[in-house]
Parts: sequence; structure tokens; C-alpha cells
Amino acid sequence: MGDYTPSELFAVLLARDLRAEDTSAQVGANMSFARAAVMLANRTDHPDLRLVLGLGVNNFAGGGTPPPVYPFLFDPRSLVGESRMVQERVFDDAGKPDVFFVGGLQVDRRGNVNLFGIPDGDGGWKVRGPGGVALATMSTNCRGYYVVMPRHDPRTFVERVSLISALGDRTERARLGFPGGGPRLVISPLGAFDFDDEGEMRVRSLHEGVTLDAVREATGFPLACAGDPATTVPPTAAELELLRAGADAAAPVG
Repeated sequence: MGDYTPSELFAVLLARDLRAEDTSAQVGANMSFARAAVMLANRTDHPDLRLVLGLGVNNFAGGGTPPPVYPFLFDPRSLVGESRMVQERVFDDAGKPDVFFVGGLQVDRRGNVNLFGIPDGDGGWKVRGPGGVALATMSTNCRGYYVVMPRHDPRTFVERVSLISALGDRTERARLGFPGGGPRLVISPLGAFDFDDEGEMRVRSLHEGVTLDAVREATGFPLACAGDPATTVPPTAAELELLRAGADAAAPVG
């Protein structure tokens, strides 16, 4: 990888893929690269994009200046903006954002995400996750969401998730009448992946130095790719400068 970190790459890819019609983005707890992506988009192609944090709303539409991206969501320095909303009203007034960002313990070939945990088969857990954390509600109602997986191996990219926290399967979403747009992209340390017309995950691009054989070996299901995969366009110097300016401003006090 070039002179940038995986988190910087994730933030840039997310910011680039946001749509013109996206006006509000809900970011969950402790996904600093997703918050950075929204801030980057706000400072570049999406000046009217509103960031909805788990602790309230920071609205920087109309020329406001976004705050730095602090490593921890609940840093009190994040409580600034043109408008603020207390936690009790977030799900009533901002429960249907245009965009949501999702992490997971597992993702499968149909785009389903598991954030609950991995059962051990005896009524217990081999691995416990943080739980649903409003993921079902947000992923059901938003215009589209992004899945960011910090690891890419056969234990995280699986044929079918053990439990479903966010239903990405296009066929099941249509059958159940879900209003939202479902998953747009899955991003991992190896590449970016979208879904074909049948709702199956496929390669959109592979990051610098990553081969298709390596990705298929690291994936627990057959991964489609039409022709030679594209190489992910790396962050530009301008994008990195904006990201790092926010990170420098968020340095710990004292």
C-alpha cells in the first residue's frame, strides 16, 4: 500500500461513493474512518451533507465548518455544529438517514451482516459482538449503506452469516417489503465489492498489490469477477491533506 493507512483508504473510498442525493449520513459508534469520510465529502463534493452521530446531530450544511474527527465518538469536543439534537430524539427525527455505515463480524455473499456474535453450537458464544445497536432499523430504512470489514479472511467473508443483524439479501428485502436501498459496497483491506443483478457479491476493485487469487483464497464463497479486476484508485494528495488536517486537529489535549 502507498503512503496512506487502511483507515485513510477506507475514508476516501466511502467519501467518493456518496451520491448527489445523499443529504444526511448516520455514523455509528467508533467508526472514525466513516466519520472522516463524511467530513471529507462535506469539504469537497457534498457541502450540504449532514452528519448524524450516535450522540446527536452535527449539521454543517450551508457553509459550517465540521469539527475534527476524534478517535472516540463520545469525545465532548464533538458536541459542536450549526444544530444539535439530544440522544432521545435521534431515532425519532433522524432515524431514516440517506446513508448508514455498517461494521460486522461476518458478511456473506448476499450482503447479510452479522454483528451479534458467533454461536458455539451449545447455546453459548464462541465470539460475542456488540449486538444489533439499531443496525436493523437503520439498514432497513436508509437509502443505502456501506459495509466496512476490518478483516478479510474465510471466517469473516462467509457463505452465510451465523446471525443476521442487517439484512442485505436483495431477494429477501424485496419479499419483506423493506423500504431502503440495501448495501451499496463492501470495503475490506483487500478490495471494494458490490453486487450483481442477482444480488451476489462481486469484485469492483482490488487494492494496490492485491491479486484476484489472493482475494478468492481469503473469501469463504465463490467470488465473481468479470474479466481482469480494476485496481482501486489510491487517495490523492489533496484528499490525504484534508483527512490529515482533521486528524491533527483532533490530537489529545494536554
